Amino acid sequence: MNSWAAGATYDCNFLCICVLGDRTAYNLCKEMSTQMKLTHCVNGFVASPSDMPTYGQLGCQGFIILDKEHNVISQGTTPFMQVRAMAFQHVEALLDAVCNNSPLPSICPGEMGELIDAPAGAEKLKGMRGVCIKVANRKVDFGFMEGPMRGNMISVDESMVRRVTHDEESSAGGCSTGTCSVGGTCATGNCGQSGASDCKGGSCASGNCKPGKGCDPSSCDKAECKIDPAFVDEILNIHSVKVDSMDAEHAMCSKTLRGLVEKRSKESLQDVLECLEDHFEHEEELFDQFGFGVHVNEKLSARKSHAAEHHRLLEKVRGQLGGASATISAAFIKELLQDFHEHTTLYDMQYADFLAQKGAR
Repeated sequence: MNSWAAGATYDCNFLCICVLGDRTAYNLCKEMSTQMKLTHCVNGFVASPSDMPTYGQLGCQGFIILDKEHNVISQGTTPFMQVRAMAFQHVEALLDAVCNNSPLPSICPGEMGELIDAPAGAEKLKGMRGVCIKVANRKVDFGFMEGPMRGNMISVDESMVRRVTHDEESSAGGCSTGTCSVGGTCATGNCGQSGASDCKGGSCASGNCKPGKGCDPSSCDKAECKIDPAFVDEILNIHSVKVDSMDAEHAMCSKTLRGLVEKRSKESLQDVLECLEDHFEHEEELFDQFGFGVHVNEKLSARKSHAAEHHRLLEKVRGQLGGASATISAAFIKELLQDFHEHTTLYDMQYADFLAQKGAR
């Protein structure tokens, strides 16, 4: 957001508003400004319950976009935690249209879609669902998320794709576990189990290490198998959330994640799952005990969105444990480390001052 505001591409205002609705709002607003380096966009807060908005949702659930007449263009773009960089591409696709007085795209990057038609010779693809990777010149790069085509991508005419509504996506699972990413689902390390052509090549991600190297990922000399120790140290340098028990549990989670980096086995991933389950359960108990994030409007409930992110991370790990491969890919591990870092930075810092002031230990 700050980069958009600093640039000259979009003639619009970018606002980031903390909606805690109490006296801790200023501190969180200030912390968000520091963490996100918000120097060009408008950064504000609501400190009184009577001034709280009755519409919208938290930023973690996507951006709200208005046109120049303040008509709502999007009630919520795709959440970053679900589709990563494509979430920003979704925003940019809408801003490009609004700022240039052009028609809104029928589907944007990061959104789930369904093929209502298929290219000649590929009629069996009709009805299959996937994620929009890119839209350009009325062409959609469509990444399959299910079935034998999972992990593959095709380019089709925009008229062949129908955007799947949020309610449809929720009922079908969609990207709720955070497995959508640019380049298809190969980024999550689920390749080799579906026959997708993009996953061929004998990488460790599919459990087919280089001949003569066995199946130990640490012995694989492919770039995609390696995890930079400097990256691990930086990503697991977790800042204090001012609650001793939470800091201690973050340290324990970091330790089990380091074990996963070293062993890359299902057993070490199971250890991570159990550690995260215990930590998230305790964290949510503190939320209930001290009343963090409660709001009459559930869309503005920090407690609800925080718990939903816990669920997303746990389901992502459980999904990987359910795969056929005995080893865990470097791509998945790096993505999980990034998720954990962003969770502690973007979510956990929200409760730091609140719980500390309530005396949580």
